Amino acid sequence: MPTRKKTSGARRRKGSPERFPGLLRNLLLLALIALPLALLYLLPFAGKNVRVERPPFENFSPAPRAPFKKPGPAGPHQRPPRAPMLAILIDDMGYDAALDRQFIDIQAPLSFAFLPFAPNTEILAGYAEKKGKDVLVHIPMEPENKKLNPGRGVLTLAMDFDSLVETLKADLAAVPGAVGANNHMGSRFTKDKKAMEIVMACLKDRGLFFLDSRTTKDTVAFDVARQMGLPCAQRSVFLDHTPSREAIGREIRRSLNLAKKHGLCVAIGHPSRLTYQVLYRAIPLMRKEVRLVPVHRLVR
Repeated sequence: MPTRKKTSGARRRKGSPERFPGLLRNLLLLALIALPLALLYLLPFAGKNVRVERPPFENFSPAPRAPFKKPGPAGPHQRPPRAPMLAILIDDMGYDAALDRQFIDIQAPLSFAFLPFAPNTEILAGYAEKKGKDVLVHIPMEPENKKLNPGRGVLTLAMDFDSLVETLKADLAAVPGAVGANNHMGSRFTKDKKAMEIVMACLKDRGLFFLDSRTTKDTVAFDVARQMGLPCAQRSVFLDHTPSREAIGREIRRSLNLAKKHGLCVAIGHPSRLTYQVLYRAIPLMRKEVRLVPVHRLVR
């Protein structure tokens, strides 16, 4: 009897090492495979997602209802669009890596404007370009309200010609893969014809288009761009000027109505969690009424 018990215990002890090493070996192998993949996915954003507050965008009460200017008659080789076209541009990109990446990953041809010296601009702009999204330089420009800080790289009317050009060149160089530019703030700067002519000349030399964000009803940016033969467009709607689910929904509806009325429309939003939630849910319904396109499709 003592001998049998000892034999039975020995068998159990022998069985355990045969099962668990195999399980541990499989778990270790899985970990070795998963860890490099996880690092490849997360490493570009590791250590970069610092909590730096985004510069504010200029507030209006009420938001400016920019008039939509129809393009000229179609040329002999241009066909009218098959469906109304709507371009959605997300401004102020480059700060919150995780949230900005969620916007870029939306399965729709959204466009993105990156602040030149935001902490994650270089990585995220490159990521957006690889995803086939339009990348714009969100050029900081002087606002009327001196209490607002547009951030590093701001263009001001007090700059001389050389300083203005050098600052603009640095802004453009800081955003890889850009195909166009638009203004961040700029309610003071975009009213000055001479200053905007300098900006448009630089953009034209680099083959970039310009989108007038229309942060003031007195902007001359769009008209100057047209006069200088620069491909351009202008914003018609701010989606999230009022940060509430109901207000964003109303502005999405207004964007759709303007697109159907005029054939095309540009709407601008900002990378907040609320805007993401509303926009993400609305896109399938929007596709039933209009054709979502990148901004470059609407420049003239």
